[in-house]
Amino acid sequence: MDASYFPQNVLSYSIMKTSIFRSIRFKIAVLFAVFGVVLVGLVYMITLSMVTRMEETLIASRLKADINYIEDLIGTGDWNVRDGAIYLGDTLVGDGTHEKANLAPFLEHEDKTGTFSYVFIKCGDEGLGYVEATPTQRAYYEGHYLRVAGSTRDPNGKSIVGTYMDILVADVLDSEGTYGGEANVAGGMIYCRYDTLKDTSGQVVGAIVVGRNVSELQAQVHDVMRTLIMAVIAVVFLTILVMLFIVSRWTRVISRVTGYISQIESGTIPFDDLPQAGSNDEIGTLVSGVNRMTESLRETEALRKKSETDHLTGLANRFGLTRFAEEIFEDCYRSKKPIMVGIMDIDYFKPYNDHYGHQAGDACILMIADILKETEQYSGVHCARFGGDEFVLMAAGLGQEGVMRLAQRIATRVKEIHRKHEYSEAADYVTVSQGYVFGVPIPHQRLNDYIHVADGALYDVKKNAKNDFKIVQMTGDFRPSIDNKGIVSEEFDAMT
Repeated sequence: MDASYFPQNVLSYSIMKTSIFRSIRFKIAVLFAVFGVVLVGLVYMITLSMVTRMEETLIASRLKADINYIEDLIGTGDWNVRDGAIYLGDTLVGDGTHEKANLAPFLEHEDKTGTFSYVFIKCGDEGLGYVEATPTQRAYYEGHYLRVAGSTRDPNGKSIVGTYMDILVADVLDSEGTYGGEANVAGGMIYCRYDTLKDTSGQVVGAIVVGRNVSELQAQVHDVMRTLIMAVIAVVFLTILVMLFIVSRWTRVISRVTGYISQIESGTIPFDDLPQAGSNDEIGTLVSGVNRMTESLRETEALRKKSETDHLTGLANRFGLTRFAEEIFEDCYRSKKPIMVGIMDIDYFKPYNDHYGHQAGDACILMIADILKETEQYSGVHCARFGGDEFVLMAAGLGQEGVMRLAQRIATRVKEIHRKHEYSEAADYVTVSQGYVFGVPIPHQRLNDYIHVADGALYDVKKNAKNDFKIVQMTGDFRPSIDNKGIVSEEFDAMT
């Protein structure tokens, strides 16, 4: 099968390798895997942001309730400052010393809820300074709010009553009246809410703060995220499996189609059609189109073979000879291999045909054709019926010894059959004469040169005893000179 019979846009499919790592099925699987990882990553980041904001909102609402709860625990009344201490009504909340800090309500609330809580008194800026960093606490500038009571302790378990608020938070409280977010307290980060405390005249006299450890918030968020991500991964995995199951139907069909096309390109037209895809989509149209194209190729190939095949012998005819002869010659020229060309005919065929009849003559030709078919299978030689009782043989890669064995084998097989021929002057059975030439083609030589030399060798055999063969080696300086009878002249004789 010649690749020129097949459309180039279809042949391009054959470059697909059979390696699993280059198959479309593998590429789709990788694409889905990458898609799944990216999807899970995006869902994780978006959900993490949403859950964190939601958790912060919920904690902020809870902290607001905690502030109200702390006020209820401490007692009722108005906030006021007396003698450097802050009171809720007549209840002393704290003055910045551990001894005079109403710690019980704050500690009780922390034990029950895990929420930190403490109270500040607003004071002046005098005496405030810079707190150096400790192994567990960042350095910060002090703000004018003194911690006078509360439950928070430092990493060593000591009360942090008597310390000042960070100036950044203090400034926000002065301008906004409230602050919510992360803050560094007692060597750890907490998420907290600050509210200012006012007396009956509306003056800010202090602040109250409640908070929860950021690590706890993060742990809660991560617990939620782990559960959510596991669910997302399960959904994505199941979705990809379903998608792969659906797509695998298409990829299986595409793999069959590409294998089918590769088989056609390699020179073999499949006998059976591709199985129908069972759908009316593009895949079904592709399969139907390939089947129709293959059927057209079968018909074209059948017509080609018929046009290139001798109807009597089944060997190639002149058209078929032209086809494979040019291919063999070009192959030998490119690869620097010797080419062999032989011409053979039946001795005294006309007397045989005249006396035994045309049917017997056809049977005699068929006998020689069967021997040549055996030869094609045995030695890879291409044979053709050139016309009448004349045959042409061609092969690539045969040197003198190979040509000798080929000629002897044909002569031996003809003798073994021993078909009676009473009108032959060469023997009492049908015989053949053979002329061969071999050599490596060079730029100035053409296929016709080899045919002419082989024909000259056959002419020499016919001119002498017949029932024989002659082998000639084509030399590099050979230039054929043909006389008006079409026979190679003295120059041919000089090289034999």
